[in-house]
Amino acid sequence: MHNTYIFLRHAKVRKDTDAHSENWVLSEDGIKFIEEVAITGIFDNVEKIITSSQKKCIQTAFFLAERLDKEILTNPGLNEIDKGTTLIEDPEEYIEQVKNVFDNYSESVSDWEPANQALRRFQLAMERIEQEYKHNTILIVSHGIVLTLYFNYLLKENQGKLFPRWKDLKSCAWGKVKDNEVLRDIVL
Repeated sequence: MHNTYIFLRHAKVRKDTDAHSENWVLSEDGIKFIEEVAITGIFDNVEKIITSSQKKCIQTAFFLAERLDKEILTNPGLNEIDKGTTLIEDPEEYIEQVKNVFDNYSESVSDWEPANQALRRFQLAMERIEQEYKHNTILIVSHGIVLTLYFNYLLKENQGKLFPRWKDLKSCAWGKVKDNEVLRDIVL
C-alpha cells in the first residue's frame, strides 16, 4: 500500500422501518456528532475522500469535505453488505440476522450477500483505489458490516470474532491502515 487510509463508519442514522436501510439518512444526533468531529481537526491531513454510494456515507463525508474543501468521490464497492429486499423492522431480529450472516460466512442467509463475497467486493474496491492513488491520505467512509469484515481480515482474526467486533463498533468509529498494517483499530 502506498497510501494511508482512514476508515470511518457513517454517523448515526434515522431508522425508517418503511424504507430499506440502504436508503436511510443521518439522524439529527448523527449530523450534530459528525459536525463536531469535523471541526476537531482529526482528519485535516486527508487528501482524498471516497465513500460508499449510499446516502448516509455521503452525508457523513459532507461535513469533512466542506471543512477540507475536498470533493467526495463515491465507490459502490464500498457499499454495505447487500441485504436483499426484505425489510427487518425489529432491532433484535436484525442483530440475529447479522450474527447468522457472520456464522454462515460463505452462504447467503435470508437473501443477504454472503459475508465472504461482501469482503471480496470491498477488497477489490480497495485494490482499485490503491492502484489509482499514490502517497495520499485517503478517508474511506463506509458501513459497519463491511468494515468489520475488512478489519477482521487485516488483523487476521478468526471468524468467530466478527459478531462481537461488529457489536462493539460505534457510529463514526475510525481506524487507520498503512502498508496493510492496522495502525489504529476501528474498534477500540
